[in-house]
Amino acid sequence: MPIEILISTMFKTDLSFLEAMFEHNQLSDFRVLIVNQTDEDKQLESDRENVRVINTSDRGLPQSRNMAIAHAQSDICLVADDDVVYEPELDAIIHQAFEHYSDAAVITFKMNNSDGTPYRSYPDVTAHNVASADTVNGVVISFRRKSLLDHKVGYNIHFGLGTTFGTANEYVFMRNCLEAGLPTYFYPQAILSHPEFSSGKDEGSDRVVFARAALQFKYNGFWSYLWVLKYVRFLKTHGYIKSSEISHKVRTGFRGIAKYRSLLRGGQEIR
Repeated sequence: MPIEILISTMFKTDLSFLEAMFEHNQLSDFRVLIVNQTDEDKQLESDRENVRVINTSDRGLPQSRNMAIAHAQSDICLVADDDVVYEPELDAIIHQAFEHYSDAAVITFKMNNSDGTPYRSYPDVTAHNVASADTVNGVVISFRRKSLLDHKVGYNIHFGLGTTFGTANEYVFMRNCLEAGLPTYFYPQAILSHPEFSSGKDEGSDRVVFARAALQFKYNGFWSYLWVLKYVRFLKTHGYIKSSEISHKVRTGFRGIAKYRSLLRGGQEIR
């Protein structure tokens, strides 16, 4: 059965973006499922037998990822965005990885910047742990669909772009996999290139402080209040914020924690 590429995108009306994604591979070698979050007047249709489309009015990256998992058809799936470019022999690399780790439920890979340089420094690990999960990018995650469904593992609907906490989508997913006891591995080969993004430009933003504080509370409880103070100090020391912003950033972090706690009280939190 071919590998299925699960693409999250928004407001697409034609399939032309697939040409760049698969310029080094044969699109016909894969199944493709596109979840297009869009409006009624901007619908996407497919005339390709191996490309299916779901147009939805839902919003949020984890909502898109979960919908793709629910509607995928292949055993092995690869998570994708619409701006990646796959390296040659993508199909062979992924199949080799799952043959190498025959018990794997989840395997992650490396990725490159558009100029071919490594996107980041990668850990020297085989099986993932909590620390290495923090190095995983969302578009290099592959999995056996049945394993996720059997263990009821998915993406947390409150973490990721377009949600309450607009970051850490893939990190929370990886933690969910680890906590469920799924065999989760790192295969040290690059499978794609991706436009470079400098996280430093966003490091001290209210959005990031708010979300990261909530993430800390999710995993570390009330120690997260101390973490906020240390994090804001880090931001000031490294020039991400000004001295005049310290008090505001601390309050922003505390608001993130309060928001997460309110979700817990309302019974809205999921894994």
